[in-house]
Amino acid sequence: MNTVYNDLSNCCGCALCEYVCPKNAITMKMIDGFYYPDINQELCIDCGICQKKCPFNKDKNEQSNCKEAYALKNKNDDVIKKSSSGGIFTALSDYILSLDGYIIGADFDQNMNAIHTVASTSSERDRMRGSKYIQCDTAGIYYKIKQLLETGKPILFTGTPCQVAAARTAFSGKENIYFVDIICHGVPSPDVWKKYVDFIENKYNKKLAFYSFRDKEKSGWRNYSAKLTFTDGSTLSHNNITGSFIELFSYDVCMRESCTKCPFTSLFRYGDITIGDFWGIENIIPEISDNKGISAVMLNTQNGENLFSKISSSVDVFACKQTDIAKKQPNLSRPSSFSNKAANFQKDIRIMPFEEILKKYTRVGMKRRIIDLVKTILKK
Repeated sequence: MNTVYNDLSNCCGCALCEYVCPKNAITMKMIDGFYYPDINQELCIDCGICQKKCPFNKDKNEQSNCKEAYALKNKNDDVIKKSSSGGIFTALSDYILSLDGYIIGADFDQNMNAIHTVASTSSERDRMRGSKYIQCDTAGIYYKIKQLLETGKPILFTGTPCQVAAARTAFSGKENIYFVDIICHGVPSPDVWKKYVDFIENKYNKKLAFYSFRDKEKSGWRNYSAKLTFTDGSTLSHNNITGSFIELFSYDVCMRESCTKCPFTSLFRYGDITIGDFWGIENIIPEISDNKGISAVMLNTQNGENLFSKISSSVDVFACKQTDIAKKQPNLSRPSSFSNKAANFQKDIRIMPFEEILKKYTRVGMKRRIIDLVKTILKK
C-alpha cells in the first residue's frame, strides 16, 4: 500500500492510521506545512486497516443527533475571563479532575509546537483553556490514552471534530472516556505557525512561552485579540505584529486542504458534547448577552447528558435549540473555503522571508492597513 489517502485533500492528519497499523509501518511527516502519514513499504503488509479505520473516509451524516442545546456561562467570572467563550471546558474538566481523572487537550510544548497532551492537575488543564488556531500534533496521544484507560479513571478527550471521530473510533466501547468536540472553522498550518514563532522570538529577542489567541482583557469576547507571554515573564498585548498570525488564520490563506471538504461540518456530531462560541446570542437570549463570553453547548449522547448533569452547580444554563446555535455557526452545515489569496500565499510562503509575508497579507504591511481603513470609511 503506497498511501493511506488517494489525495492530500482526503487526509485530515488525525494520526489514527499510525496507531491502528499492526506493524508500526506508519509515521506522520510534514508535507506542504501539514502532517500526513508516511508508510514504510518494507514493514507494510497491505492489510488495509489504516484505510478502513480512517474517519475521513466516512460519508457525511446530515442527520442531527443533538438531544439538548444550551447557552452557558460559568458562574466564576475569572474562569470566563480566561476562557475563549463561557467556560464550559473548565466546568467539565473540573469534574473529571475531581474524580482523579485525566484531560486530553491542546497545549504548547517547550518549543511552542501545538500538541495533544495529558493533564491531571488544574494548572496543567489551565494551559489547555482557550482556542489554539493551529493543527495539533496528535501522534502518540492514542497510545497514552490506551494506558490511561487501563487505570479505570475517567478521561475527557477534547479536540476538533475529526480528532474526536478518530479517538472515538480508536476507543469504541470504552465506558470511562468522554468525547468533546469543538465547532471548528478549519486548522492553519503548523509550519506557518512555527515560522511566526521564530519571527516573534527574533524580533523581540525573547523565547515565547505561551500565546493566547482569544485574550479578553483588551477588547472582550467578540474581538479576537492576542496576548503573548515570554519565558522571562513579560507579556505583549495585541497589535499589528503580535496579532498577525490570527489574521492569517481569519483570512483563510493557510488552512489545511481537507478542511475545505470536511465531512464533520454537520449537525451530526461525534462528540458526546459539542462546544463553541454562541455567536448571535443577542438575538436568541438578549438578556444574557454580554462581551464576556457565552458558550454554545450541544448534548449528543446519553454519556454527554450524564456528564453535563454533574456540572450544574458551577454553571448557569439557558435552554435553546441547536438551530439557534447554527444560525451564526456556518461550520455546522458546510466547510470553510480558501481565500482567493490562498494559492498565492502557498507559493509565497515557500520563497519569501516571513516578515515580507506578513507585510503582504496582514496589517503589518501598509497596503493591508489602507484597505481596511477604506472599508471602514465606506461602511459609515
